[in-house]
Amino acid sequence: MPYLADKCILFCFCLLGFPFGGIAPANVCAALLAVTASALLSALRGHCWKQLLPAGYGALQFFFPELCVFLPLLSYDWFSPDSRGDIGAPALSLGGFFYSAFYQKSFGAQHPFLPFRYQFLLILSGCVFAVLLRRKTDNGLRLHRQLLETKDAGTEMQLLLKERNRSLHERQDSEIYAATLRERNRIAREIHDNVGHLLTRAILMLGAIRTVPHAPAVEEPLAQLGETLDDAMNSIRSSVHDLHDSSVNLEESLQAMIRDFHFCPVRLQYRMPPDLPREVRYSFIAIAKEALVNISRHSNATDASITAIEHPGFYQFIIQDNGTRTDDARAESPAVSSGIGLENIRARVDALNGNLNIQTENGFRIYITIPHA
Repeated sequence: MPYLADKCILFCFCLLGFPFGGIAPANVCAALLAVTASALLSALRGHCWKQLLPAGYGALQFFFPELCVFLPLLSYDWFSPDSRGDIGAPALSLGGFFYSAFYQKSFGAQHPFLPFRYQFLLILSGCVFAVLLRRKTDNGLRLHRQLLETKDAGTEMQLLLKERNRSLHERQDSEIYAATLRERNRIAREIHDNVGHLLTRAILMLGAIRTVPHAPAVEEPLAQLGETLDDAMNSIRSSVHDLHDSSVNLEESLQAMIRDFHFCPVRLQYRMPPDLPREVRYSFIAIAKEALVNISRHSNATDASITAIEHPGFYQFIIQDNGTRTDDARAESPAVSSGIGLENIRARVDALNGNLNIQTENGFRIYITIPHA
């Protein structure tokens, strides 16, 4: 679009070289030929005609001097970056211009109000103006492209930084949550090892005291004390179990199982939220244990993988291996769909309203999806 605007300006400038009174057919033909040549020069970028067309236009000036008036319009394309170093066409055009002016003696008579020397200066200044205008437009477009590239690079870097920042926040939240779970687990162990043992000791001592003969008036307070200690022990036991259950980390549990599994290498892909529901967490742990046991007992796998990923509407849990089952193995083991371990897995998935899919092509694959609560 900037090139078209520049050419319109140069075309209007070139029209100053024609007389204002009357329109000669040769002038109209020269204008149409110049506009056509300029359009073809813009369209034939990199084509062989890009070099032949200016030469042909320059040769025509020896016979039609009216074409010399539109040299500024053609100079706009002759001195473009992709035509740099090609001076044949400008030289031929200038030769035709001088030939028409000095030998045919017809160029100066076309404009009775503008002598030849002024026409020459007008065309020469127009060519210089065309070259400067082309360089200005090219530099402007180049700077505009650089601006867009810089803007795109800045936007890409900003998005990359946002993604890294989000990843760091997620990792930080995950580490904080894991530290919280470890602290809960430590508190549960402390309560179980200290307070629980003291309460157990108190209950045993009270039972021993009640076996010794004592006054009837002491019997009821001792019974009440025993009930109080039993309630305290039950409350402590319930609190310890709750703390322990909430402190179980699915990722750490899966990694611990993989470390203890020596039958074949197991890869883990984990992308689960920190606040995974307790029922889902314990079901996945039990399912992973059962699946790894089945691999070690009934498979000849050399590689296995566990995938735990959260999707927008469900949790995905996949356990697969590359093992193949022989006829002897099928004879020794029940059918795949009727195994006790797989039935336990199916029962756990059904309890969470999930979906279980088992595939035996190219290995053994357990595919589980659990919808969000």
